[in-house]
Amino acid sequence: MKKYIKIAGNVIMAAALVFVVKKLLDMDVSPSQFRSGRVLAALVAGAVIQTFIIIFSSIPWLLFTRSLSGVRIPFSSAMPVYTRSNIYKYLPGNVFQYVGRNQLAADMKISHVDVACATILDILFSVLWAGIFSVILLGARIAELLEKYGRNFILVGAAGTALAAVLVIVLRMKFRDKFREYISRYSKAFEKGRRGQLAGGISYYFANNAVSAAMYFICMALIVPDASVKEQIVLTGAFMFAWIVGFVTPGAPGGIGIREGVMIFVSGDRYSDRIILFVLVMRISSVIADVAAFVTGRIYLKIKQNGR
Repeated sequence: MKKYIKIAGNVIMAAALVFVVKKLLDMDVSPSQFRSGRVLAALVAGAVIQTFIIIFSSIPWLLFTRSLSGVRIPFSSAMPVYTRSNIYKYLPGNVFQYVGRNQLAADMKISHVDVACATILDILFSVLWAGIFSVILLGARIAELLEKYGRNFILVGAAGTALAAVLVIVLRMKFRDKFREYISRYSKAFEKGRRGQLAGGISYYFANNAVSAAMYFICMALIVPDASVKEQIVLTGAFMFAWIVGFVTPGAPGGIGIREGVMIFVSGDRYSDRIILFVLVMRISSVIADVAAFVTGRIYLKIKQNGR
């Protein structure tokens, strides 16, 4: 059975890499767009920094998994799984990157529910901190964006709440004893000895989004130098806000088209051509970073295995 699971995993990975190439080809990139040294600098900076962000983003997910499972899972086991599953986001459906993380449950012989719940916490706090940073950077302009896109959040919030309520009811009715067991076990995550791991996972997103915001601002300043510092800060906030809109909008994988729309809505048509270029550079650097993080994870895993 393990042999067939491994084969299936390799097929899925191969398919994901094919879609990575497809995504790059679909961008219809022209070499002339990258003749400027400032644009190339933004591309390199975005790719390098995002690679490190992806690699170390496995840490909060790992901390949540440790806290919920009570098992001391090493970073060397979690990071390769995280960076590998991250590539799955290029597959149609935009959910396989989360499903793929449950490989850790099989590797460490822990509950799949523990890993799934850790992934849910990872998603929730990732979106929450991105939202907080975007609000801070956008300032008063957040009101205009909420008026335009607020309906998306209300619909998704209502649907998510209803789905969660139905799920809890079904689990309590069908798996009452098991449900109580997990509630009792997860309550221990708030005990003194394990509380720090939860807090560490939650606070990590502050640092993560601070680094991301700084990177976007620097790349924005390189590509849209004629905008004022205040405008660049607002555009950085708009870019982060647009990621959330794209995340919660069905049928818009990666927020394709949404980021340009949100940023141009905030700035008007003054920098529209540069904004479109900025978003393109960030998309390309993101793809490069995803692949680089995946390769790093594979090399790291091989080194650890050979060192045993």
